[in-house]
Amino acid sequence: MAEIKTDYLQNPLTTYLERLASKDPVPGGGSAGALSLSLSAALLSMVANFTIGKKRYLEFEAEAKEILKRTEAIRQEAAQLAEEDSVAYLQYRRAAEMDKEAPGRQEALIAATGAGNKILLRTAELSRQVLNLAKPLLEKGNPYLLSDVACAVSLARSAFEMAEINILINLSGGLNLPEASKINESLRALRRAVISESEEILIEVKRKLSS
Repeated sequence: MAEIKTDYLQNPLTTYLERLASKDPVPGGGSAGALSLSLSAALLSMVANFTIGKKRYLEFEAEAKEILKRTEAIRQEAAQLAEEDSVAYLQYRRAAEMDKEAPGRQEALIAATGAGNKILLRTAELSRQVLNLAKPLLEKGNPYLLSDVACAVSLARSAFEMAEINILINLSGGLNLPEASKINESLRALRRAVISESEEILIEVKRKLSS
């Protein structure tokens, strides 16, 4: 069976957006969510870069450098997840197109759905990590980039919700996935944290900008 590949990271953003808008089966919402997460991490990297090297933030510099390492790692991983999500969905379609009585069809569907859920759950988990990295940048980073911190947080929250809704769709597909209960439990915990932490940061940014 031929390997499925995507090439989003090797092509201009325009190409990705055109494919997203087209009738092509991929990319879709899961991939777009991962891309949103990558953009979120990139914005925090920018805030860190505009903080590092300035005398005003010397006491924060070592921490800012560590934050930059993490945001850059997340940015790159999330970009890769944008491709992996499409690969997983194409594998699902390949399994779904098999004859309904074909041996191994159900197993292939379960395997492809499980692979997709793993990617989506990783996107959700990384979204929470981005929020944790945003907090110290809000408190101690360059204040001229407060709006960029807020935009990063909004993107991370959206990325979580896009991953969550796609997982819920997958779990409702009637495949009786063995890990469904564990995934739902993880999603509930992540949702509580993501909503609470993102709200806290966004409220604080608006307070600072209004004062």
